[in-house]
Amino acid sequence: MISLMLGLLMLMLLHGVVTFPLELNPPRVVVRYRDSVSVNCSTSSTDHDGMGWEATFGGKSLEQDVNVVTWTVENLTDWTIEPKCYINLNDGKQPSIVLPVILYKTPDRVSISVLSHSGPMVEGTQYQLQCDIQNIAPLQNLVVKWYKGNEPLDNVTYSNVSKRPEDVSATLMISPNRNDDGAQYRCRAELDLGPEGPQPHPTVTSEPLNITVHYAPKFLLGNDTVEVSAGSDVSLNCSAEGNPPPEMKWNYTAARNVKLSTEGRQRTVRITTATSTNAGIYICTATNIVGTATRTTTLLTMKGGSSSIIYTFLVIVVFLVVLVVLIVFCRRKKRQGHYDFIPVNQPNNIPMMPMSTTGEGNHDPEGYPTKV
Repeated sequence: MISLMLGLLMLMLLHGVVTFPLELNPPRVVVRYRDSVSVNCSTSSTDHDGMGWEATFGGKSLEQDVNVVTWTVENLTDWTIEPKCYINLNDGKQPSIVLPVILYKTPDRVSISVLSHSGPMVEGTQYQLQCDIQNIAPLQNLVVKWYKGNEPLDNVTYSNVSKRPEDVSATLMISPNRNDDGAQYRCRAELDLGPEGPQPHPTVTSEPLNITVHYAPKFLLGNDTVEVSAGSDVSLNCSAEGNPPPEMKWNYTAARNVKLSTEGRQRTVRITTATSTNAGIYICTATNIVGTATRTTTLLTMKGGSSSIIYTFLVIVVFLVVLVVLIVFCRRKKRQGHYDFIPVNQPNNIPMMPMSTTGEGNHDPEGYPTKV
């Protein structure tokens, strides 16, 4: 294939084939609807008797002794225009070249809506969004871009060729969840007109579509089993998220020491001085127009609590009283006195003799005095 092309090229050179005599500058144009345009057509050939432009607007009749002719339009509105530059050679031939023109128009309006639906959306349900684009051209250069917030979702392009302005629609399927409540969807019409076109690309963006998502209640974190000491206080909290805000209800065995309270979206069962009769199952139910959720809490009452504390305190008091009594008793016993005689060893084993209580001297065994 390469050798064949080289052969053809050599053959053309040998026969003196002349290159094409016309050149456009720029070679193609992209023009906004109702804007001006100007293109030069030039030749390097001197073997001609004139040049000109053929066009529905801005045509130039044959001009002699020139190497450049200019096509100019101040207000371009012809969607099908195909300007043609020509030259009359002296050999009678008339080569010509057509200027590619892309005339574009940004849309008059871009809007977004939900098909066959109005009002809040329901979590897990599919919906179709539609982007309506009015009076845009050319259609084959259009790119429709979808966004949720600043997050790109999808791009839509068109294969049909149309030079005149048209109305067109693009669709997007969504299935919102609870995290999408309050989200904003937008669509953008963008004309990608290639490197000759304006940079950045001409765009028109819709106003945001704010969506509301309804979803069934979902309980926040909580305990399934609660233990409480007898005589103590306890609170059982129940709260759930949902849209619309759910209605909270408790189901339990009524008692005098049980009361209900509400703080915002939280419903609370308060039990004071719990007893064994308060033990059992407490059921919380959250309901809105989308659905219902139920959570069960089991309350267990344990022995002890304030009564066991009082009992322990009394035992300690009795112990202290007994201890104090023992200490006082021991001290009184020492004050009354108690003595023990300890024998003393006498020298030479001399026995002790009773002493006279009436006088001095010796005494007989009967206790009477003896003569010396």
